[in-house]
Amino acid sequence: MDEAATTPMQKTFLIVLVPLLFLGSVAADGQQRNEHRKLSLQRRLQVADSLRQQLRKAADEGRMLQWGDSLLRDRLSKNIIDSVKYMRLRRRLVRADKHLHRGDSLLQHNYNKLSYDTLYIGRPDTRWTVKLRGNLSGAKIEATGYREQTRYHSTLRADYRGTMSIAVAYRGIAAGIAINPAKLAGKSKDNEFNLNSYSNRYGFDVVYLSSTTYHGQVDDGDDKLTLSKGKVRQKALNLNLYYAFNGRRFSFPAAFSQSYIQKRSAGSLMAGLSLDAQTTEVNDESSALLKNSRLRLVELGVGVGYGYNLVVGRHWLFHLSTLPTFDVFIKSHISKDGLRMNMDYKFPSVIITGRGAAVYSWKNKFTGLTMVLNFSAVGDEQQLQVKRDKWRLRLFYGFRF
Repeated sequence: MDEAATTPMQKTFLIVLVPLLFLGSVAADGQQRNEHRKLSLQRRLQVADSLRQQLRKAADEGRMLQWGDSLLRDRLSKNIIDSVKYMRLRRRLVRADKHLHRGDSLLQHNYNKLSYDTLYIGRPDTRWTVKLRGNLSGAKIEATGYREQTRYHSTLRADYRGTMSIAVAYRGIAAGIAINPAKLAGKSKDNEFNLNSYSNRYGFDVVYLSSTTYHGQVDDGDDKLTLSKGKVRQKALNLNLYYAFNGRRFSFPAAFSQSYIQKRSAGSLMAGLSLDAQTTEVNDESSALLKNSRLRLVELGVGVGYGYNLVVGRHWLFHLSTLPTFDVFIKSHISKDGLRMNMDYKFPSVIITGRGAAVYSWKNKFTGLTMVLNFSAVGDEQQLQVKRDKWRLRLFYGFRF
């Protein structure tokens, strides 16, 4: 009776035990696979870092193209080339290696040149920097004036423009490429070009915009008109130069290009020069005010501003600066139906450039957000005053090696 009574219990025990053993073996196998994947990833990272160190050592010794000789030897062993051609190609390779090493030595000398206070500013101890960037920009025009004792005011905005880009820098010399998804899809007809260069002592921003997507409202006192896209065309160029008097302790590129590192908080008084040139054409057949109108404007301003880099802890850097310039030269006129009229000048006519940034850094990586705003106001409301602003936001992530 005992044997018959225990048989069902044994069966129940086996029914419960077998699935548990199976689940345990699956879990152990999964854990082993995860550990294997971790070890495999670690090995790959170690191999990549070892390759990086070997390439860096080869560059220091003037053997940047040594891998080319291995390819030539492989082709020689396969009888693709003969020994005479191999020697000729190898001599060319050696000469090219020498030229590259000479150029790299000059870049290294310039990169490590101490023109700053090392207590406040430093250089990354790596050679390469790779950055992924997302850009968003916009533009707006406001015009206010009088026509036959009637006041009019317009506010027009261009379509937002978004781009994605990648930039690679070697010893502080950078090059990048950007794409506009809307442009590739044929949904945007605007063109924008940005060029900037920042150093601790001086730098510049150049922005060129060609837009046909301005649209908005025009209030001419009696009626409110809607301007649709395609009726306003603008080509505009904005140039801003700065000179930082405290460039030994205050670093613009630490916030905007990450080619320097700001170690301690510092600020600087800045001198600046701004140029704004634009041609705006409006043609709306339904309005006498907006039919066949053209504005041409060139203004040059000089001024003084201030910038500050705030270092918070070991990882954060915040930047804020403003550089207002007052016009010392203006050339502008309005053309309508074949008639030309010069614009009146009223002080102050200004061009203001504002910049801001927030950067977070850890190990050999960094991420952040930068902003550049250009604002200009010129003319007299009793005749015509034009206000224009152009802004750009940039979100980025990068690493150094």
